[in-house]
Amino acid sequence: MTDQMLARLRNHNWRKTMLVAHDQAIEDLRLNATLEDHHLAWALLKEAAKVSRVAYRGPPPSGFPTSSSMPDSVDDVTQWQIISAYLQGQLTSLPEIQSRPPKPSAEEVDRAALILHLWHHHALKRKGDKSRMKKAVYMKASGIRPRRIAAVTGMSVAQIQKAKIEASEDIYDQIKRFFR
Repeated sequence: MTDQMLARLRNHNWRKTMLVAHDQAIEDLRLNATLEDHHLAWALLKEAAKVSRVAYRGPPPSGFPTSSSMPDSVDDVTQWQIISAYLQGQLTSLPEIQSRPPKPSAEEVDRAALILHLWHHHALKRKGDKSRMKKAVYMKASGIRPRRIAAVTGMSVAQIQKAKIEASEDIYDQIKRFFR
């Protein structure tokens, strides 16, 4: 671990991070389940996956034709045509426009960067086949259904759940080291 990252982990406001994790874990918890430590780490990992998906978008594909404002076929209608028809009075109500998710705050990005650092360097470190397990856990944190993950990774749903709990416990153990 680099000195800079170690300093960031030590100086981070873990109390506020754990409050955010607690609130999120309470929302995600099933009705009759009890809140455990790994639920907090799982809530943080889910948030980190969501934030990284929005904040760190990949570069646009190159070498492919870009979409234009012109319709792809005769029956396709662009967003501009819909708005134009609404302004001209041809539509009584403006249909819902698909929007992008809001950009995360700097605090959320910083928290996600720290959690992802713990994820990459400490979660499931003692396992032999960690790449398949880590891939399955991260896919689950990203919101992909367990049966789809099982088809991609070749793991059973029970193995995915067990790996999720172990990875969450590993992350929580590292957070406890820095939590004051």
